[in-house]
Amino acid sequence: MSSTAAVKNSMADHWASLGASYSLHTGDPGAGGTSNEATGGGYARQTTTWGAAVAGTVTGTQLVFTVPAGSYTHMCRWNGATLLTVLDTTDAVVSPAGEVKVTPSYTYSGTAD
Repeated sequence: MSSTAAVKNSMADHWASLGASYSLHTGDPGAGGTSNEATGGGYARQTTTWGAAVAGTVTGTQLVFTVPAGSYTHMCRWNGATLLTVLDTTDAVVSPAGEVKVTPSYTYSGTAD
């Protein structure tokens, strides 16, 4: 049995409430999420603002990372200093220095038994 729209929205909104800060990495961030974090070129961690879930999907505002030339392979999601998720993303190659733009989203598609 599928979850109702209200349950899906509630679950997606809860997921979004857990954290909104993201880091960008040039390689595997490791278990603690701190290895290979981007540096230089104006890089800083970015924070999204989550909208309300619709049809079980919650979408955040676009993240814009200003970075030096290089390959960026992972992102991490944070709640303050607490690592929530390591994301093995599609590689972004930047040359020359520029921006990596990401719009985070999450869809809850769970089912109820």
